[in-house]
Amino acid sequence: MATQPIPMAPFLRIPPEIRVMIYKLLLKDHDSKILSIRTEDSLTYDRRKQEGRCRSQYRIMSDRFRARSIETTYHLAHNPGIFPSILGVNRMIHHEASHVLYSAHTFDFELDVEAVIPFLSDLTPSARSSIKRINIVQRALPYIKDFDRCEWRNVCAFLSKNMELVQLGLGILGGKPATQWGAEDTYEESDFKLISGFEGMEWMRQVAEIKGLQNVDVKAHLQHCPPPCSNAMAFFVNFSASIEKGFAAFLRSQMLAPAF
Repeated sequence: MATQPIPMAPFLRIPPEIRVMIYKLLLKDHDSKILSIRTEDSLTYDRRKQEGRCRSQYRIMSDRFRARSIETTYHLAHNPGIFPSILGVNRMIHHEASHVLYSAHTFDFELDVEAVIPFLSDLTPSARSSIKRINIVQRALPYIKDFDRCEWRNVCAFLSKNMELVQLGLGILGGKPATQWGAEDTYEESDFKLISGFEGMEWMRQVAEIKGLQNVDVKAHLQHCPPPCSNAMAFFVNFSASIEKGFAAFLRSQMLAPAF
């Protein structure tokens, strides 16, 4: 007996231009254009794991002192009013709608850089190639540990080799003492060509390997810190004062696509 062809879903009989309008209403027509992807807390992750959800797992260093490794996954921290479940209806709808969803938003990971590779790896190649804008945050220099360096290196390499971004939002945690900064306390663009070669500054060269961007948005997230009492802290304070000036100019010189 011949196999009966599977009938086309009624939705797919709608003209393509109407389907695109529906996708935009469900996935794009809202005020926020940022989707915040975060690491899931352990209780929610344990419950989701029992339900058989199939997102990629990864390990992070948790607790107050970041001394204990736990397994977790990523999630959408806040839904601004989109309905991504439509992507799960069938492959055809997923293929059509995924570009609308992923091209319309900036994907913000903040400090949860461990979530970047699992999230992007779980997407289809077509969906992944639609993502053009990503935000990440680098930790304050005095508190970066070896596992942070490893994650940062891997994420920068993945973005450089597997993505064609047009915009990278790079936040950097810095410190600002009560005393005011002077011009002599900051580094210029030319200084960072030398500084990026210092031991412990490899992360600068690694992020600079993400090339061909149209915009690099560098933001300093400053917190109060005591007056520097060592050379290392003095460097940290001076670097913090330079994040949005000399350091941002250095990164743009390395990462932006050449103007024609």
